[in-house]
Amino acid sequence: MNRQHPFAMVQYMFTFIKGFIFWLIVISFSEIRNGQFLFPSLYLIGMMLVGFVIGLLRWLNTRYDLDEEHFHLKKGIISKTHETYPHIKISGVHYQSNRLLESLGLTSISIETAGKATGASATLFLKKEEAYKLEQNIIYYAQESGNEELTANDEESTDDKKRNDFVLPWKYLIIMSATSNSFYIGFAIIISSLNQVYDVLSSMFENSFLFSKVEEFSLSGLFLSNPALFFTMILISALGSWAIGIIILSLRYANFTVRREKNTIHISYGLWTMKNISLEVDRIQAIRVQEGVVRRWIGFSSVAFDSIGFDATGEAEEAVLLPLVKRNQIWSLINKIVPEFYVEPNLTYSPARARIRFYLRGAILPLLAIVGAGFIWSMLWWLGVIAPLLVYLSELRYRDNGIQTVSNKVITSSRIIQKETVVIPWPGLQSVMRRESFFQRRRSLATYELAVATDQTTLLYKVAELDTNLYPSIIEFLQQEDSRK
Repeated sequence: MNRQHPFAMVQYMFTFIKGFIFWLIVISFSEIRNGQFLFPSLYLIGMMLVGFVIGLLRWLNTRYDLDEEHFHLKKGIISKTHETYPHIKISGVHYQSNRLLESLGLTSISIETAGKATGASATLFLKKEEAYKLEQNIIYYAQESGNEELTANDEESTDDKKRNDFVLPWKYLIIMSATSNSFYIGFAIIISSLNQVYDVLSSMFENSFLFSKVEEFSLSGLFLSNPALFFTMILISALGSWAIGIIILSLRYANFTVRREKNTIHISYGLWTMKNISLEVDRIQAIRVQEGVVRRWIGFSSVAFDSIGFDATGEAEEAVLLPLVKRNQIWSLINKIVPEFYVEPNLTYSPARARIRFYLRGAILPLLAIVGAGFIWSMLWWLGVIAPLLVYLSELRYRDNGIQTVSNKVITSSRIIQKETVVIPWPGLQSVMRRESFFQRRRSLATYELAVATDQTTLLYKVAELDTNLYPSIIEFLQQEDSRK
């Protein structure tokens, strides 16, 4: 059996270190603040030595082979595994690289099957020539076995690049960074560590008027005693988290392009790690149009997909079809790239009698909990400032909640914080369930659950507080589609 390129052990080493990088940073930061520089260095050296040993053992114990019927992969350090992939079951052969691999003439090649998300377990680091030869042999044997869907990932020509159906503009990365989860998480982390930042700044600028009024840091005390410093630190925190978000999203989504050729969608992206994904349209089970609150205000949304081959339990970026697009262009782009999922949404929304239930769950009960908690700990009264936001979100949930059946598709729309409009073709729909609680029955309302099967799980899309009389029409629609089949 064949071994990978020796550089694979370095990749395995960095993969091992990456799993502990957060705790390494936290421990090192704590030690350095106390003036200890030796132990952080020893931690890093020890982690690299352990990672190198693990990388070496993984490289020595990972081998692959190919015959006329199967692709074989052996791996494991303590527990040995032998994986066999029949050629007829292979759904895709994809490349992934980064700047370092490119400079060494290497690439990683991943083999996926329809029944299991195997991109991670069947990834090999090879010379480009070896990877291309392996791909061609897999495709040849697959087509000989009757798998006509598997096609080669040809290098893009100049004409191919001109025919990209979607290219993510660089300026969109700035918008994404300010509206993504990484921005909010980064902002929360910075705010939570402001006392450390304040100690550093106050020691650097101890004679500045900004620090003359505050002796001990607290957000409430800082706001009351020195509003100028408070808002300055909040602004710096926001700009810092925004800058970090731009860097993270640029590394992930730079050069994002989508191109469709016949029945295959080609997606490529990445600045440091370049990924190239080829996905058969027939394997897409559902399309999800996602719209956060902030993106709603500025008129942007994103589009993701659930599929056999790249399901939602894998890496998040691998399920993205359009990372960011103007709201008024979404359906025209869907019609261009995946016309099988194109619809003109005309949903049946929740009746007026359901509005009170959205307000009850989304605003009234949380505010009552805040009031009760405020009597126990007075600082929690500050949470009352989110009351307008809770009321606003409750109204959005009511207005965005609906369902529709059209042609051979079911469309659902719902929102918790992010609005999600899901288009499910009949072949991807596994089941429909209606649930009615005691309080829902009093208002003739129900919750509908639609199941979509992917590789490793069944995804449930819920639409609550809809009219109970919709259920017979949905079942009738499914029966009609079943009879057509």
